[in-house]
Amino acid sequence: MAAGNVLGVGELRQARGWSRQLAEHPLLAEAGHHATSWLLVTEALAGQGDQVLTDSATFLDAWEHSGRQRSFVLGPAAASVAMIHGLRGDHDARATWLAIADRAGPVLHHRHGHGAVFDALVLLHHEDADAALERLAPEPEQVWKWVCWVWLHWYVALRAEASVLAGHPDARARVDAARSVVAGNPVATAQLDRAQALLDDDLTRQLAAARAFDAAGCRYQSARTLLHAGSGHAAAGTAALADLGLAPVAVG
Repeated sequence: MAAGNVLGVGELRQARGWSRQLAEHPLLAEAGHHATSWLLVTEALAGQGDQVLTDSATFLDAWEHSGRQRSFVLGPAAASVAMIHGLRGDHDARATWLAIADRAGPVLHHRHGHGAVFDALVLLHHEDADAALERLAPEPEQVWKWVCWVWLHWYVALRAEASVLAGHPDARARVDAARSVVAGNPVATAQLDRAQALLDDDLTRQLAAARAFDAAGCRYQSARTLLHAGSGHAAAGTAALADLGLAPVAVG
């Protein structure tokens, strides 16, 4: 509960601390799928690609030995591994882990909640803003049951960003509306600041967003921001992605 709560408000460092305690808890020594579940999600959202792949082996082995259980926390863990494979450009491995996510967690949560968040992140990484916006098409109120705890801030911030990148006519209004929802969340706020900066063609504010992502422990989004900032910063963004074990993307 502690890991999920702080993850939901974008406190990635706290989330990793609680998740690490859970992963190392002696009572979960023989339940590695549950032990690593929140750690995988936290590492994935921070963009720690290599670490996610290492910890996913523990998760998969334990999940298979448990009889392939279905649980609220196991679905997001598997989906987060699928997302990392997507960010690495390994689409076959992503498909494998998406199938695991469908079996490990509630199907509707994957379809409308955490699955929408992780799928949108992959689509935006590969510059398919239209598809990302389609994946996040429902208003938050329409999918409230599946996003109301951990995923709400992530969902509305991603939806606003996808609206900007796809050129949606309500993009600015969606950015403004999302701000009141995510107030106090350092990652989601930086994401909206970046979206606003892209709308306004404000390079200074884009770079400020990159620093805010770094301060919040979200190196992946910091790297993406540098890519969007243009030629003077793209090399640093590409290098940061490579350091995280993720694939570089040419931003249009």
